Amino acid sequence: MSSMDLAFRILILFLSLCPCLYSQVAPSCPAAGTSTEHSQPPGMFDLDVAKRYEKQSRWKEAEQEYLQAGRAGAPCVKREALSAFERISAHRRSDDEEFESELGKFYEDEHEWKEAEQHYAATAKDAPKSVRDRALENVARVHGHLWLQEWVEDFDRWLGYLVRLLGGLFLLVILYRIWRTRQGIQVMPLEASSDDANKRLTFALSTAREELPGLLAPILATMQTNVVDTLPLILLPGVENEFPDPAEDLEVGEIKLPLANWIRFFNRPTIRVFGRWNVGTDAGIAQARIQRRWSLMEYRESRFIRASIASAASPSQDRQLTLFGYDVLVKAIFSRRYGP
Repeated sequence: MSSMDLAFRILILFLSLCPCLYSQVAPSCPAAGTSTEHSQPPGMFDLDVAKRYEKQSRWKEAEQEYLQAGRAGAPCVKREALSAFERISAHRRSDDEEFESELGKFYEDEHEWKEAEQHYAATAKDAPKSVRDRALENVARVHGHLWLQEWVEDFDRWLGYLVRLLGGLFLLVILYRIWRTRQGIQVMPLEASSDDANKRLTFALSTAREELPGLLAPILATMQTNVVDTLPLILLPGVENEFPDPAEDLEVGEIKLPLANWIRFFNRPTIRVFGRWNVGTDAGIAQARIQRRWSLMEYRESRFIRASIASAASPSQDRQLTLFGYDVLVKAIFSRRYGP
């Protein structure tokens, strides 16, 4: 073998070994933004874009670009992408947090401050510190607009307390009214031969009711309360009374309470008086039946009163009607106290 053949074989062997020697030397990643296109390893562009997103705090886009660089990049690019991905994971928000933040921004733009505050606060739950700090900033920003709404809510709350207090007082008044009525005397609608006779008889009973306290005052002052107590409540038909019957039910919001029916059901006085005046030619007969409550629903007759009243309008008729009114109310008071 000549020396030329030997040199040729050595040259062929050297050229065949060059690719293996080159493949054993790993290329180094040049600094981002300094290498030219032909010297960049695979994935370097995605890594450079991810770093730009990271500087702008656009964590979601940066995460996607780092993932892309890790999938298609050279080994050195993959190592750097993995390290950066772990670094920005502290800033990454979940989809729920992102949704809550977007809802908070939506309500803030609509000036719905309370809802915006709630959604911003929800983004800080189980979130990294950086996310919590931003959530607190958002909450503090929208909370500054809530002072008027909070004042209105406080006013509504205290107004509600006042309404409840007034409702309790109103209930106490109703209970007191029912108690007074149940202890009192009620004259039922009177029967008479004419409207004029009915009005005269009602006026006589009303006059007797007004003058009874003055007439009985000396007697009540000299007798003990266990003998004669104070004058009870006396209800007359067709005239003004201390506790008039409720005409309408109570309506609270959209709920209508049958308060009038309840009061009428429980307002069963101790004494009921039924009166009648039959006007005759010269004189008529005035009658009154006094009934005492025997049980919750039942009444039994206690006394019966009968008097002759002049039929013609005159001072004598007025005097007789007034005396009849005194007789009826006094006997009703004693029937209430002592029974039949």
